[in-house]
Amino acid sequence: MSHELRTPLNAIMGFSDIMRQRLFGPMGDRYAEYSDLIHESGAHLLELINDVLDMSKIEAERFELTIETFDVSEAVQAVLRLMRGQAERYGVNLRGVMPMGPLSADADRRALKQIALNLISNALKFTPRGGSVTVTLHGLGDILELVVADTGVGIAQGDLHRLGQPYEQAGDRAQRAAGSGLGLSLVRAFARLHNGEMVVESSIGEGTSVTIRLPVLTTPVAAEDARARA
Repeated sequence: MSHELRTPLNAIMGFSDIMRQRLFGPMGDRYAEYSDLIHESGAHLLELINDVLDMSKIEAERFELTIETFDVSEAVQAVLRLMRGQAERYGVNLRGVMPMGPLSADADRRALKQIALNLISNALKFTPRGGSVTVTLHGLGDILELVVADTGVGIAQGDLHRLGQPYEQAGDRAQRAAGSGLGLSLVRAFARLHNGEMVVESSIGEGTSVTIRLPVLTTPVAAEDARARA
């Protein structure tokens, strides 16, 4: 299923990218706009397919973490660089608060980057133009803590218990249409696979804060160091 879905989709995205770059000559403005829309739609569909396949593996208990030692700060900063373009298009200020030195962890690099990517993407979708999304990373002892906080529309208290469940969405119809309902459920699942947790705090009109705590740091961070980097 993975091969059958991804192979034609990669061809669609590849050829539409060639058209976007005008590699074989100029195009009319309307055709250029169409090629951009084709590429954006393909990227969105590929993201959805990857989420569904990952969730299917997790639910079938067939998802295996690939544990390696790496610098979490570098991985999260790479995600921030990737998301800055989207933040600029949305008119949202995206900022990172990173530790002064590296944070070495034994974890699944791809899963951790997916956690950061999903949380930041979610925050940007539900933050109005002119708002802000802040990504904070720090450690205490062997616990890695990643916090993504936004100044967005917020979530009603009655909807908080549904977040993190596969295909469950909160908010009004327009907000639910902005996603598949898999982002936070994958974040929670990846956190649990690392023996960690996800905590969501939110109020309507006051934004949302999602905290991920994972016991994965290989070099424990002292409380003094954590305070100095805050």
